[in-house]
Amino acid sequence: KYGDQVVLLGKDGCIFAYPVEEWKRRFSEKLSELSTSTKEVRRTLRRLYGRAESCEFDRQGRILLPAKLRASSSIEKEAIIVGIENKLEIWDKGRWDEETGETGDGAADELPDEDLIEFEF
Repeated sequence: KYGDQVVLLGKDGCIFAYPVEEWKRRFSEKLSELSTSTKEVRRTLRRLYGRAESCEFDRQGRILLPAKLRASSSIEKEAIIVGIENKLEIWDKGRWDEETGETGDGAADELPDEDLIEFEF
């Protein structure tokens, strides 16, 4: 079961989806500690919370994204879901292909050797 997610427009034109508990841990708890005495902080909080929405995966592993987020991220027909750390990135397939190259071959070649971990199966 995937559970409830908090979704919002992410960076580079994708949608970020966080499990609710991760959202609380990563954002809500930390943001509640900020002083709202400055206009910049209040504006940032409004943008973040105002654009975040709750949704959930169904039993078949599908998620219904709000139309506003689909439009903002240009997701039309096909989407790619990528798990990165404790969140999902949801991309329009065409935009994903542009961002990563159509095949995605050689992605590990872009990382410095000390950042790679070898796995044996």
